[in-house]
Amino acid sequence: MSNEHIEKYSKDEISEYSKRIQKSMKNTNLSIGIGALSRTCNVPQSKIRYWQQKGYITCKNKDKNTNYRYPLSTLYKVELIKSFLDSGYTLAKSAEKASFIDDTGELLHKLIYERFESLDVIDGNASIDMGPIEDDPNKHIHFVNNDGKMEARIIQHKS
Repeated sequence: MSNEHIEKYSKDEISEYSKRIQKSMKNTNLSIGIGALSRTCNVPQSKIRYWQQKGYITCKNKDKNTNYRYPLSTLYKVELIKSFLDSGYTLAKSAEKASFIDDTGELLHKLIYERFESLDVIDGNASIDMGPIEDDPNKHIHFVNNDGKMEARIIQHKS
């Protein structure tokens, strides 16, 4: 357990921002366009469309007259497929392996959705409070940015 100084900003200073962050993290409708998906994953749009035609990834909107929009989790799946392709697997095998571990994106979303509690400052460093430990609700898991290095800490909160 750590005795770090937790400098909580006033409710007015940080509450609104934390609520916005929490709301966006809980928004299951977040999506990415095909252009941004292509740039982020460094995969040509033609390949993304082909993978969609083959059923390896899904698009949110099925209307051909609208822009392609993909759930944010598709970004992780495209990255997985690309990684397996780069490792020498066929497209079919890469997609199969990516589907098997596709829960990664969902797991990250679930972690943020269920655990994010607030933004804080600890000893002058930005911190994310990921909520209480199950056995002891007064101890919280914090991720603290300490000179660019992310540190996980267990911090005692006042009851």
